[in-house]
Amino acid sequence: MTINLPGDCNEITKTPSSKWPEIDLPNAEMGKVCLRFAPEPNGGLHLGHSKAVLLNKYFVDKYEGRLIVRMDDTNPTKESTEFVDGILKDLKSLGICYDTLTYTSNYFDQLKDMAERLISEGKAYVDDTPVDQMRFERDKGIESKCRNNNVSENLELWKEMIAGSDRGVMCCVRGKLDFQNKNKCLRDPVYYRCNPVLHHRVGSKYKLYPTYDFAGPFVDNTEGITHVLWSNEYSDRDDQYHLIQEDMGFKKVYFYEFSRLSMVYTLMSKRKHLWFVQNGRVDGWDDPRLPTIQGMVRRGLKIEALIQFILEQVLLVCFAQTFFFLFKSKHVRVLAT
Repeated sequence: MTINLPGDCNEITKTPSSKWPEIDLPNAEMGKVCLRFAPEPNGGLHLGHSKAVLLNKYFVDKYEGRLIVRMDDTNPTKESTEFVDGILKDLKSLGICYDTLTYTSNYFDQLKDMAERLISEGKAYVDDTPVDQMRFERDKGIESKCRNNNVSENLELWKEMIAGSDRGVMCCVRGKLDFQNKNKCLRDPVYYRCNPVLHHRVGSKYKLYPTYDFAGPFVDNTEGITHVLWSNEYSDRDDQYHLIQEDMGFKKVYFYEFSRLSMVYTLMSKRKHLWFVQNGRVDGWDDPRLPTIQGMVRRGLKIEALIQFILEQVLLVCFAQTFFFLFKSKHVRVLAT
């Protein structure tokens, strides 16, 4: 196994885990793999994020592919340029040498056009149901009263959302997927919401913003992403992602799921870390008591040790799963005979 370490991006260091089986990326072609690491700039990166980005980098190096770092800046209420700069510093500390830095906000006009196209094709609709009621209906599998609005009604309300009018801010755009599905993520997810807050990059140009569920499939296709790596806590969103891709008319992107990194007596949550920072319970995002990248660096953790730890955890899990599968298969054959 090889991976880039801090310093010269061309410097490759061999880790002890090279004696273990390497991980394969499904349907990957040498030289054609393109991956993305897409953090939301609403806080500093922590140890859990390091697992995600290092795994992306591992596959990019293995298949001689490309890595895109994309700031998923679709929620101006929680995001800032300060957090963008912090994330870039974290990636530099980890020795991550990416090919391109992009922002979801680069595609806001195209995303808006796509949402309007789906509304016109009857694949999405505008809903003014109150949030609590909408949440209740999705949980119980009750279709929204707005689901069968005609296209012209939806487009009129869409224009109100674009303008950020009093009527528009009461609405959201929802995809018309499968409301009776047992997977609640398919019960007409929200694609767009109004938000009058200034965006840290585009200011007041827009009054509405796409959700991650909607923006992800679109931008992945636009940037030529071949595989999406995400933790298995999002596995219930796999079908949603592919259905949205299908409605958009895009080809399939492959998924690679990995287990979420959890540690005892340690909070792995940017939201909770933010609370500690904002309430003065810690000195900042680089406080050595936090499991953030900068906190770990300040505490004295060597980045080389962190990289080795993360990659060995991934390979150990992979090895254990393979062993269990082989043992189970052999056990079944023995019982059958």
